[in-house]
Amino acid sequence: MFSLISLYFAYRRDVVTAERYIAGLAKAQTPIKDDVTPTPVEEQLPLAA
Repeated sequence: MFSLISLYFAYRRDVVTAERYIAGLAKAQTPIKDDVTPTPVEEQLPLAA
């Protein structure tokens, strides 16, 4: 009985670890959107002298 319980929890540990690994892979493959848009030089304010 003890071996069946330990096998079950070992299986669950492997499943949870695999699910976290797959979720990490899926998150790493999504493109990162850049929120910073560069402003052209013409639109920048001149520096004070």
